[in-house]
Amino acid sequence: MNVHFFRWALLLIPVFPFAVGCGEQTLPGMPKLYKTQITITQDGQPLAGANVIAINEDFASSPWSSGGTTDSAGVVHLRTEGKFTGVPTGTYKIAVTKLEDQSGIVLPEKVATDTEIAEYEKLLRQAEAATFQVIDDKFGNLETTPLRLEVKGATTQTFDVSPKVKIKPKKLPAG
Repeated sequence: MNVHFFRWALLLIPVFPFAVGCGEQTLPGMPKLYKTQITITQDGQPLAGANVIAINEDFASSPWSSGGTTDSAGVVHLRTEGKFTGVPTGTYKIAVTKLEDQSGIVLPEKVATDTEIAEYEKLLRQAEAATFQVIDDKFGNLETTPLRLEVKGATTQTFDVSPKVKIKPKKLPAG
């Protein structure tokens, strides 16, 4: 996993402050959560490393977001607020994104001197130039995604995000 992936992942999965507790204690006011497993496929194959976000269509009455990243079998067990296993009841829009770095570049972990910083920045630009979205934009946008999930109890569903595409990601604003 490289640094570039984490920069994008931070944009895709909201960060929320939580109370720290033991086990699966939930936040005050959080409704009952139901185990929810989604499998993501593309071109007939499981899609590993895809970021999945579930937002309730009635967000005003249920503002709990859920998500996760698919494993090697294309499976994600959704977690609410990034911490709690499961999802509250409701109808959810599902957004799925995945970036692939085709450069093979491994960024150095320690960078201290001006020369090392310059080399790091050069490698980062090369890695960014070789990074592509492999899922059509319509699946990654909550306004356009055709993917819906109904949760009334423990839920398992498979979604297909075919065909595989190769799209340059939009540039992030500086700062």
